[in-house]
Amino acid sequence: MENEHTELIIGYLQNNLTQEETDCFYNWVNESASNKELFFEIKAMYDAGLPLSTPWETSESWERLLNKKKNSQSRRFNLWYQISTYAAVALLAVAISSMYFLFFHEEDNSLYSKYIGGDGLEADVVELPDGTHISLGSKTTFHYDKDYGKDKRIVYLEGEAYFDVAKQKDKPFIVKTKEQDIEALGTKFNVMAYPLDSLVITTLLEGSVQLKTMNFPERTIMRPNQQLIYNRNTKQASLFHVDARQFTSWTTGYYYFHEQSLKAILDRLSHVYGMQFTVNSEILNQRTFTGTFYRGQSIKDIMEIVNLSIPIKYKIDDRHVTISEK
Repeated sequence: MENEHTELIIGYLQNNLTQEETDCFYNWVNESASNKELFFEIKAMYDAGLPLSTPWETSESWERLLNKKKNSQSRRFNLWYQISTYAAVALLAVAISSMYFLFFHEEDNSLYSKYIGGDGLEADVVELPDGTHISLGSKTTFHYDKDYGKDKRIVYLEGEAYFDVAKQKDKPFIVKTKEQDIEALGTKFNVMAYPLDSLVITTLLEGSVQLKTMNFPERTIMRPNQQLIYNRNTKQASLFHVDARQFTSWTTGYYYFHEQSLKAILDRLSHVYGMQFTVNSEILNQRTFTGTFYRGQSIKDIMEIVNLSIPIKYKIDDRHVTISEK
């Protein structure tokens, strides 16, 4: 039976399955996370150009995969490890950070800096004069002005950033987005506030933050492993308990989604990959998905991952992806 499933996977990758066999493949792969893991492990080998065409080679590949599985149980993000490894190797040569910074002079000749995040596999990191470290997400703009560190430490953000704030009790650290002021003394937290997104998401890893949101008279005090989501369309805010580490893993190239709508996922992908997505179904837009992807994976690989949980049809045309119901 195991060998049968392996041959089914290879048939799917080679587009040689009948409709009945294709239905059987989808039913099997959605039965468990381990089935999906096996599929992507074999797919990674297939994409890497390893021959898997004959029964003998299929059996040999199966044995190699079983040995890999025995040795990989402790790996972080195990489900996507094999795909990410091959994708990362393919992109390693172009994984040089493209972050750059600009200097500005105001009328009094004071100097301040503006940083723009690039598209490397891992986050660009900025170190401020006080020792605060900031990891910048893709297409992110961040700056601080000439008065930084005098009485307060105020920074401005459009996009996504992870903050590891140096402690200075007498100088509060404040992140300003369009709708919110997030104040901390010494802590670690993540803010996602892209200007065109409908959601502004703040996630606290360590310490505490005090958050003031537009149109809300009271401030919100956040504790570790809490996440506040503000909806720009409905003007509503909600506080959740989460595993904050999953929402900061993007700094090392991994993006985690937990029961998020397809629309929210595609919004994130549009920033990470610089792609435009069109979904021809509002029902499909609201379908939810849980999973992790690696920055080194191609858009096609990610669409296949989504397709295994939410059946979709998709077409990739240069920098535009069109998605519809299957």
